[in-house]
Amino acid sequence: MALGVPRNPRLPANRDPTHYDLGLCANGRSGLADHDEYCGRFKTPTLRNVALRKVFFHNGAFHSLKQVVEFYAQRDTHPERWYARDSAGRVRKFDDLPRRFHANVVTTPPFGRRVGEQDRLSNAEVRDIVAFLESLTDGWQPPNPRLEASSAAAVRTQAKANGR
Repeated sequence: MALGVPRNPRLPANRDPTHYDLGLCANGRSGLADHDEYCGRFKTPTLRNVALRKVFFHNGAFHSLKQVVEFYAQRDTHPERWYARDSAGRVRKFDDLPRRFHANVVTTPPFGRRVGEQDRLSNAEVRDIVAFLESLTDGWQPPNPRLEASSAAAVRTQAKANGR
């Protein structure tokens, strides 16, 4: 989904104003490079254990679930909160995507409102959604192949030491 996430100025690659991470249509992804409709789209990760993440979105632009949910609710009604301004003081909406791909950005709900309109979610609704997302934490960790290999080696070593 192309969300129009703001540019992350903390990324070294973004020091170059002509650099863009175009998502699914770039970065050597075979079969999608010639499909402009995929530019700006990124695979959406699972929400399982989402509250344990330290950064969010493909570029790590946000550092809390609250920021993420507020971005969804306010991207179009308060773009000045999320995007940098140009030298003339104008908000540069969708600043991490070349203009020719701005049409790829999702404008259906929860997006699509106009500047100055009421936010899609109230503060209480934002808190409720964050609380729900936090409830998806179960402590599961994806398998670490290196850790599993070292654990298996330790078991074999212990078995040899015990004469098995």
